[in-house]
Amino acid sequence: MKKRTVKDFIALYHAEDEEKLVLIQSGTSADKTFMDHFWTAHTHVLAMVDVQTGQVHAGRCYLNWPLTEKERETGAYSKRFTKGMIYQIKVRGWKGTALSEPQWYVTEVVEENVSCPALEEIWAEYIKPIVMEDEALGTLTLDREMSFFHGTCQWMGKEVQISLDVDIEKKPSWTRAKNVMKKLIEDQNLWDKSLREFAAKELTGLANDWLADNDQTDRNPEKEPITEDAFGRRLILTEFSVSSGGRFTAWYEDDDMFWGHVVIVEATLKKGPISADIQG
Repeated sequence: MKKRTVKDFIALYHAEDEEKLVLIQSGTSADKTFMDHFWTAHTHVLAMVDVQTGQVHAGRCYLNWPLTEKERETGAYSKRFTKGMIYQIKVRGWKGTALSEPQWYVTEVVEENVSCPALEEIWAEYIKPIVMEDEALGTLTLDREMSFFHGTCQWMGKEVQISLDVDIEKKPSWTRAKNVMKKLIEDQNLWDKSLREFAAKELTGLANDWLADNDQTDRNPEKEPITEDAFGRRLILTEFSVSSGGRFTAWYEDDDMFWGHVVIVEATLKKGPISADIQG
């Protein structure tokens, strides 16, 4: 296979530069492209203005540009754009078939920290807190960049974190995730027992394998085997996360059974617990 080069990357875009004012939505990251042949940097724009026509394009788009090895190693590319700042840049548009979001190749940063009332108004609206109030879940606050609502709830007499993954632009996804979490709370006695028992069934054997390899004797100086009942009781629930599709995950501290790893149990309301594993 022919090795791809920066020239191949540039060839994906039109040859003419266009000048835009862009409102940066997020930080800058980098990864390899073209089958891992070279690095590109990229960031997201919340909205842009065509300098020539003055037309405002409200909606997310993608900026990227190729990196030299030196630029990647020094990390200077990460400071090229700052979240919430407006820049005047020269870009070239993608000339292939339509992508999920508009994509542009940045050829030059003309000016930073530019004044543009239209984009400033969009940013002011964007950073306003969005909260969702619910009698059972309390106050949930939207994290726009991560697209989830976060808050706390009472579970078996203790406070735990909750996060609801949503599609910000689709309100039904808010309701779907919220209703799953409300159903869990409504039947929390049954779910708490079910999730713990499933985790114990799946992971107690592994916990005993770890115990046999553990040189630390603080918790179990006799290295007595962990029973499924003891495993379930030792788990410490810290968080529930619900996906936009309705699948949810219970997150537990492991009480050092896996040397400080996190135990997770994934489930759905219809199927119940599906899988259990350790992370971290």
